[in-house]
Amino acid sequence: MNHMVESAIGLVAGINGGVTSVLVSQPLDTVKVKMQTFPELYRSATRCFSDVCAKDGIMRGLYAGTFPALAASIAENAVVFCALPSCQKAVANLLRVPDTNQLSPLHHGFAGALTGIFSALALCPTEFVKCRVQAFNEMNFLDPKHGFPMRPAEITRQTLHKEGLIGLYRGFSPTLVREMLGLFVYFGTYELIRDWMTPVGRRKSDLGILPTALAGGLSGASLWLAIFPFDVVKSRMQIGHLVPSVQMSKSSPRLLNTLCQIRRTEGRPLGFD
Repeated sequence: MNHMVESAIGLVAGINGGVTSVLVSQPLDTVKVKMQTFPELYRSATRCFSDVCAKDGIMRGLYAGTFPALAASIAENAVVFCALPSCQKAVANLLRVPDTNQLSPLHHGFAGALTGIFSALALCPTEFVKCRVQAFNEMNFLDPKHGFPMRPAEITRQTLHKEGLIGLYRGFSPTLVREMLGLFVYFGTYELIRDWMTPVGRRKSDLGILPTALAGGLSGASLWLAIFPFDVVKSRMQIGHLVPSVQMSKSSPRLLNTLCQIRRTEGRPLGFD
């Protein structure tokens, strides 16, 4: 199939997948971000969930940051599924493999990692705004004199005014590591599982919906196990709470410094609860 056609199909699939993903998972994502960033306020997912529902309700609490989350998810999925065929082709050319269908699971992982570069560039600004919206209540509770903005447009405008475009890319280094590592694991695992489930003499494209969905689910779980520490660091760097730098200043904390501080001060294995 022509790579332009594959990219167009991927774009449509990515947009639909991004919208569905956010509508289903946004409450859990809100709980995740709050627990990652404010461990002194929330000690368990159930406590965080109930506190947010009691204080802010479902729509203003659990679904806080939905619009930037939609933008982030659509951008990520669209970029990934548009860029992936070209990245697979680039890997095939580099390895002198005549057809991308002949790439091994490891090679598909390399193509995924290359795609992660483009994903991180598209994703970081919208993730930054999303996390700030989700953390609005906690930041104002801990520092009521600061007056943090709540609306996505206000956050974007204030950040551009104070820090310029680079301010929207705070947390880019863990985002880049997260996306490259995550997509390497995801696509490598996905193709490996599909290889295992394909009967001898058949093609992977002949697999039905259920085996394909199972491969996708297991690959997604593997992705999150691999990237979760970097996701914790990303959230903290973007929100500016509990990081080894002047909080909310232009001095952005470093990836390794933040990882080491989490391990040293909280005792958890790099952000896992």
